[in-house]
Amino acid sequence: MTCSSQHLPRSAARFFGWLVVVSTSAFSSFAFSPGDLVRASKKDTLNFFGEPLLGAPKGQEFTVLKHQQGSGVVYLAFVQKEGAVVAVTLPEASVEAVPVDAWMFMLRGAQFFRDQRLDDARKLLMEAAKDAAYRQLAQRMITAIEGLGASARPAMQAISEFQSSGASEVAKVKLTNAQRSFISCSLKIREVAAELDGLGYTSLSYALDEGLDRLAAKALPPAVNPGQVSLPPSKLEKENLAARASKAAFSVVRCRQAIAVRRLMEASQYIAEGLAAEPARPELKAMQLKVLEDIKDAEGRCDAAQEHRKRNLGQALLSLERAVKLCADHPMVLKLRDEMSGVLEAKTAPPVTKEFVAAAKSSATESALVEGHRLYTTRCSQCHDLEMLDSRSVGGWKDEVAGMAGRAKIDPAQQASIVQYINAALSVVKAN
Repeated sequence: MTCSSQHLPRSAARFFGWLVVVSTSAFSSFAFSPGDLVRASKKDTLNFFGEPLLGAPKGQEFTVLKHQQGSGVVYLAFVQKEGAVVAVTLPEASVEAVPVDAWMFMLRGAQFFRDQRLDDARKLLMEAAKDAAYRQLAQRMITAIEGLGASARPAMQAISEFQSSGASEVAKVKLTNAQRSFISCSLKIREVAAELDGLGYTSLSYALDEGLDRLAAKALPPAVNPGQVSLPPSKLEKENLAARASKAAFSVVRCRQAIAVRRLMEASQYIAEGLAAEPARPELKAMQLKVLEDIKDAEGRCDAAQEHRKRNLGQALLSLERAVKLCADHPMVLKLRDEMSGVLEAKTAPPVTKEFVAAAKSSATESALVEGHRLYTTRCSQCHDLEMLDSRSVGGWKDEVAGMAGRAKIDPAQQASIVQYINAALSVVKAN
């Protein structure tokens, strides 16, 4: 898999592994491996093919796809609306590792078993077992995996001896006994996988069940199975289980992306879809609590804005702005924003008219102010909504524009034009 073109496979099944990988190596400030979970250490802008795509607020989490230390950027997984997976970038200085918690150890441990890394799986599950919330389940998984591993090794050794002996009767008996022992231990894995699915841990269940099937292909190969020993059938519908595990993983990523741009109604939809696929998924349950809290807060801000509209327009706009910052896609917020669009524009980006020029008393020409307004309303709104002009001082706006100039591809002349317009607009807003 390469990120050179910034396009990645669209298949959910193939991408599923990327979404839930947790590196077990020590993290460092500027060295990340594919699959590491990282977050934006400061507010920055995601770039796609070198062009700004979306704002990345501090704390937004991503899965690493590629990072060459010293390259200056980290390639991160981004799921587009239609489901395509592309690579976006952030400066490596704007990315930090997400601390690994017990759930991540548990999930990666199950995946290591799926990938036939039994010793690594055991180590990670032992880390997960240190957390009381996961101790019992982690220990059950450890016991089942250890038992299966202990029976798989003799079975594979017996296969080698059977083949090298020319299928002697003694080797045949030894192999048959070893394979039957493997079958006996495999029952425990099937039981634990079914139990995990029943508890709502779809991803863990799928990883265990799939891991057993892969290991059985080595311990019970059809061509070397003199006793005709067969693996117990899965207690689960594997195709459905795999689809649900993938759906849950995608929902986690999409929900994070929606929350980052304050689209909480959209995030709620992803949470519902994810929890339908994996009811106990910890990240989704945690995000659900926060999203519901912020949606309720946004609704309260809208109610406050409605109450202030006739008595205190400034306070109404402030309440609306806060509602937008909480939940930009709430129907109540959108409706109120549409109703107050004219007043809102006058406070965030008033158009340059004859009246504007007269009120601003700026030394800049009208054409220069028009250009500044154009740049401000198009380039500065690519990654975020425009803010109330009186939310910052003149100096504060100058610093803000300077800070975003590089990310928004604004050259020094354009930057000066935007600041010139903002200074004039701020005078007009304050005068009114």
